[in-house]
Amino acid sequence: MEFRVRALLEKDAQRVAEMAAALSAHEGMPPPPFDADDVIRYGFGEHKRFDGIVAERDSDLIGYAIFINSFNIGLGTPGLHMLDLYVEDRARGTGAGRALIGAVAAETIARGGSWVVWQSLPTNSVAIEFYNHIGSRQYQAADFELSGLTLNEMAAESSWR
Repeated sequence: MEFRVRALLEKDAQRVAEMAAALSAHEGMPPPPFDADDVIRYGFGEHKRFDGIVAERDSDLIGYAIFINSFNIGLGTPGLHMLDLYVEDRARGTGAGRALIGAVAAETIARGGSWVVWQSLPTNSVAIEFYNHIGSRQYQAADFELSGLTLNEMAAESSWR
């Protein structure tokens, strides 16, 4: 299967949102509240919050990676946090996932970074097998999140703003 890797464009918004929903379904989760408007709102323009790279075959997107700038205090260097990586079932095993991560790695270096990190659900054995296959190192860290009511309660307790 021939494909090419390129930067995310606004015209890709609907397909990326569809693939994000497919990733959630693959992980046994409900679709995220992330639609084409969000891809455009947060991936481009004044309120840009992420960057993206897509894999495309014959003008059809078969995968994507979304990432943000980050910094590692322990290393004292910048890098990228890959928020999402997805390749459609029909394109798995073609090198598209490896090419997407390779593009994120190249972008990391171009930005003066020295690392890329990402998370995977422990139940996503397909992803974990792939990540081990490409030589990534699995951290023994625990991920935490504040959101919804808890986020609002913590913010209300703060004198920050």
